[in-house]
Amino acid sequence: MIETRDFDILSPDFHAYPFPTADRMRAEGPVVCMKLPIVGRTWLCVTHDACATLLKDHASFARDPANAGSRTQARILRFLPRTISLLAQNMLGHDDPEHRRLRGLVDQAFQRQTVEAMKPMITQIADRLLDKMEERPEVDLMAEFCRDLPLSVICAMLGLPEQDHDRFKNWLGGLKDTANIGAVIRAIPGVIRVVRYLGSVSRSGGSALPDRLIAALRDAETDGQRLSEDELVSMIFLLFGAGQETTTHLISGGLLALLSHEDQRRRLQSEPSLMPTCVEECLRYVSPVQMTKPRFATRDMVWQERQFRRGDMFAGFLTAANSDPAKFEDPHRFDITRHPNPHLSFGTGVHFCLGFQLARAEAAVAFERLVTRFPDMRLDTSGRKIEWRRRLGIRSLAQLPVRLVA
Repeated sequence: MIETRDFDILSPDFHAYPFPTADRMRAEGPVVCMKLPIVGRTWLCVTHDACATLLKDHASFARDPANAGSRTQARILRFLPRTISLLAQNMLGHDDPEHRRLRGLVDQAFQRQTVEAMKPMITQIADRLLDKMEERPEVDLMAEFCRDLPLSVICAMLGLPEQDHDRFKNWLGGLKDTANIGAVIRAIPGVIRVVRYLGSVSRSGGSALPDRLIAALRDAETDGQRLSEDELVSMIFLLFGAGQETTTHLISGGLLALLSHEDQRRRLQSEPSLMPTCVEECLRYVSPVQMTKPRFATRDMVWQERQFRRGDMFAGFLTAANSDPAKFEDPHRFDITRHPNPHLSFGTGVHFCLGFQLARAEAAVAFERLVTRFPDMRLDTSGRKIEWRRRLGIRSLAQLPVRLVA
């Protein structure tokens, strides 16, 4: 019988400073078996090498559990409302050749909107949000900037009407505690509303803007194939979730790191050319996505000096991989000049994050506009302490209170 380990990877205390726990996990070996909420028994890859190998070896590890002999997911999907089950039809849950087909269609649509061309729009949105704070000495950046910037950017990129942005926040607001099955169930009605709305706006003649990403996805064609209506809605939902939530936590966690390391913030202000390496270090140090989607062993095998069986479930624990001293010098240190910085925050292999350039651009704009407009900004811990949410796989601040002026 395989013994599962009981490491705390959900609590606010862990999220506040995950490095000691990650160190203890790696001390157990490259893979650690844990029983995770909702997910169940999972082998977590906790070294950089094991994590990278897991994500690149698509012959030994499948994303679709059916390719590892399991029909559990298909049985579960049959019992879910159709508006929920269709969300599984995006590229993240598939292996090649289906993944290649879906990824190719999405890549084609993305090529029409370069991130470089979007930077003025991102800056304009950031400045509009910061204008509202101009006369206020204290604000919660999480509520008034870190969430709203990526939300507004991805909605604009998709081509959703601006008046609908607040509805998205309300509909998906319940998905803040994915470790709590009750919270997930309570969030389902909001998810259903989003799916129905996306189905409506994405149809030909819907309210989505014609020169944006939804229209490009609808029109994309490769080898005579296009996205079905269900695939289109599923892909939009994926892009919205991935483009909004993960970037929110990159920006908020990165700002907290900068505000908690005065020397690094001052250096960024005096040397703006360090912004690219600053963003990469925030991606590594914060690791906003702490755990990858699961993979499943496609065969019985000996891997990382352990015996595994077909169907065993694995995930890359990015927090541990990104703080592996075998790959990073002094990994507990936040250093905006760190180079090279081979973090795995965007994954690797064929499932490498589609929106990596957009996330980098949004974080760079967010940091630059804030430190430029409010050079004396500092954390405000006088009324409340910095709190993290109890989440599985996402490092999420509850709030980020700051004083904008000295």
